[in-house]
Amino acid sequence: MKKLNMTTAQPGLSGSPSINRSRRTFLKHSAATAAASTFGALLPGQKILAGSRWATMDAPPHLPPELEVYQKTFINWAREVVIPDVWFCSPRTAEEMVTLSNWACDNQFKLRPFGTGHGFAPTILGRRTRQRRVILVDTSEYLNQVTVEPGHSIPSVVAGAGATVESICRACEPHGLGLYHTPAPGGVTIAGVLAMNAHGAALPADGEQLQPGHSWGTLSNLVLSLTAVVWEPAVARYELRTYQRNDPAIGPLLTCLARAFIVEVRIQVGPNLKIRCISRADLKIDELLAMPENQNEHSFANLTRRYGTVDVLFYPFNQQQIAWTKFWTVTPEKPTTSREVTGPYNYQPPGSETPPEVADAVAAQLRENPQSVPLYNQQSVDNMAGLIAIEDPAVQINDLWGSAYCTTLYVRPETPRHTVAAWGVIVRRADLQRALGEFYQYFRKLIADFEGRGLYPYTGPVEIRAHGLDQPEDVLVDGAVPPTLSGARPLPDDPDKDTIIWFAINNNVDQPLAGTFNYQLEQWFLRNYRSYGVVRPEWTKCYGYSLLSRDGGAWNSERLLRRTYPDTFRDGYPQGADWDAAVSQLNSLDPNRIFTNDYLDKLFPPSFGRSPRPSA
Repeated sequence: MKKLNMTTAQPGLSGSPSINRSRRTFLKHSAATAAASTFGALLPGQKILAGSRWATMDAPPHLPPELEVYQKTFINWAREVVIPDVWFCSPRTAEEMVTLSNWACDNQFKLRPFGTGHGFAPTILGRRTRQRRVILVDTSEYLNQVTVEPGHSIPSVVAGAGATVESICRACEPHGLGLYHTPAPGGVTIAGVLAMNAHGAALPADGEQLQPGHSWGTLSNLVLSLTAVVWEPAVARYELRTYQRNDPAIGPLLTCLARAFIVEVRIQVGPNLKIRCISRADLKIDELLAMPENQNEHSFANLTRRYGTVDVLFYPFNQQQIAWTKFWTVTPEKPTTSREVTGPYNYQPPGSETPPEVADAVAAQLRENPQSVPLYNQQSVDNMAGLIAIEDPAVQINDLWGSAYCTTLYVRPETPRHTVAAWGVIVRRADLQRALGEFYQYFRKLIADFEGRGLYPYTGPVEIRAHGLDQPEDVLVDGAVPPTLSGARPLPDDPDKDTIIWFAINNNVDQPLAGTFNYQLEQWFLRNYRSYGVVRPEWTKCYGYSLLSRDGGAWNSERLLRRTYPDTFRDGYPQGADWDAAVSQLNSLDPNRIFTNDYLDKLFPPSFGRSPRPSA
């Protein structure tokens, strides 16, 4: 079998600097040429102002002169959706966003929020989008301010919609403040985090107490207030409205799936914790994910009791049957064996990154020759183990220590892209090991069933993380309202279920039969955990599979999107704070439906007729 070229030179093995510079220059120009061939004359990142002689589309009509509207190519995070000739706008202020919203209402345009575009679900644009009357609103260019207020009654940060998690963490650090846990990519924007219910991983070790300002739950649970663009019936126009955390109306906005437009948010922050992260590649998957009767000191649940937060990443085909296991532990003083890190993204030493063009070539080979998946997995595992084994104290990754975000942010913008199916399972912490063991038993069986027929629909890796739920008592505001649509929303009739496990099924884009694989896995999740858990989708990723649809099957099961998953936000919740109440409220905040698209219309169908606004 032909060897897959997966990596660039490792540290200490690179050629001369001049050769490497020449290679990088060649690759840069090659990538630009390939991009021009793929996307046409307009390269990704280039923008053409509306009305200019280079524009290939008619300018949107009657644009207010203060708005900067331009033409670009849209590419989603996984690079599986590429749509040339899309209108973008970069509002400079929240007031310009209001102007844009009212213009869109008058001219029958849709507006989709666009921060850094990190996501897989088609909340921005889907593959088969043919809607020309749509503008993507880039919040990252101007609406990105970050103000830290350590002297506020609750230490907090006020951030514009386009401020990234990394920029917020960096701004907090000099004030001795920070976030306990974060999503892996630091480039996600705060409004995107709230729209899609982003999370990190955080479980308490035995005896660990939560510091004020932090939460065991998702980042939605840190919000103190937010400002959104909403329809004001009294004046028949869109205006800004600020919601406080103890206002019942804030619930659906804390995780709104981009069905509303948030322009600013205030979040609480806690002490800037120092965290040690140990990485190991010697633990066996069947130990980590053992059934309870077979568990030992290396099993996931027992490791969380000892260390706190644990993350497991593994490939299905590897001879050693090992995983990359990370342990994050609050550690005030630097251990002597740890490497101190003062910024994020420390898990790939310089020179070990895979260039995008190489990653794309490997992805194409996996699609064209699925039988190469086991070899790809083994090479990936060998590379992973090699990285973790590095002993050079200047670049070692197996023992890191620093401010929390320096160890919890590790996915760079240039990290090779996968598509990801993902589900969360809420269980009692006492059932954590059982839930993981049952998953691994079924997952191995599913992989073996396909392999027995000579099929390789899944390339890996699987990543498993866990954290607590969005408990209102974590919020430093009396009467805090829980995020209505958060995957980690507590269950009022079953408070003992206190932990959510996230199963991220990373896969090669358009891998043959991946949709069938994910359909079977999703159906198993729903059957298996019914008796002792609650299964919810990870909103930003792929879920809702159907065998009778396009786009790999995701987001197309009417039953799952309109009944099965919404029911997990109906059963046991008060009538005014359940799924249906959230849909009704989000629709009332945007009755003209300018902040929606075909995908969101499945989840949030109109509950009442359109409230038309007279044309200007």
